[in-house]
Amino acid sequence: MLVVVFLAKLLRRKMKYHVVHAKNLLKRFDSLTVLDNVSLEIAQGDVFCLLGPNGSGKTTLINCILVLLKPDNGVINIFGNSDLVEAKKRMGVVMEEDGFYRDMNVMKNMQIVCLIKNASFNEIPILLQKLSLWDQRNKMVKKLSQGMRKRLAIACSMVGNPDFLIWDEPYNGLDPTGFQFMRNLISELREQGKTILISTHLLDEVKKTATKTALMHKGKIREVLEVKDISEKYGNMDKFYMHHVPELF
Repeated sequence: MLVVVFLAKLLRRKMKYHVVHAKNLLKRFDSLTVLDNVSLEIAQGDVFCLLGPNGSGKTTLINCILVLLKPDNGVINIFGNSDLVEAKKRMGVVMEEDGFYRDMNVMKNMQIVCLIKNASFNEIPILLQKLSLWDQRNKMVKKLSQGMRKRLAIACSMVGNPDFLIWDEPYNGLDPTGFQFMRNLISELREQGKTILISTHLLDEVKKTATKTALMHKGKIREVLEVKDISEKYGNMDKFYMHHVPELF
């Protein structure tokens, strides 16, 4: 059995492909350049963190990948497909604003997501139990804590068993238990071969969960590194960050 598991993991590594290929993305809002010639590649199986201060362009880049914004220039391919609307069927998303129906309970919100994604309601109890929300299933969303709403958003992103997860600031509102839960969940999803793009400004979580990170600042990607290589080049994550964003320190 161990041999089979080892061979399966080896095969997954050899079959890696680019989930995201973005080249020369430009996005302006009036005279403000928010994405300045951004190019990015994310490989299958990566836990890829977009790291940078607020206003650096992280959410705008994600919105372009999700076809919520159209770049003024540049190209994006997802799973090798330039039809991003079609590619979105294989994606699960957590945005900073969750968009839940506050006067509906957890279960009904999950059912709506299943209907939108053409997924079975049978997924709901499995996901709610995985995210420790089963006991909250009949509670109105407006009565959930911020951390519980974040867990619900993550559960919704996993409906339909997507290959590619995009989580924008997924740690907001989490307590220490929630942070540890997220680390374990990310590790589990990575073992399943999922690709995860996380936007955050929390250096500790990048160190503990990511395989690769891109540092964004003022609309540009300043550097992309394997997380394991950061300590060798910069000493630690803090120095890596400070090198590219010195004016904040």
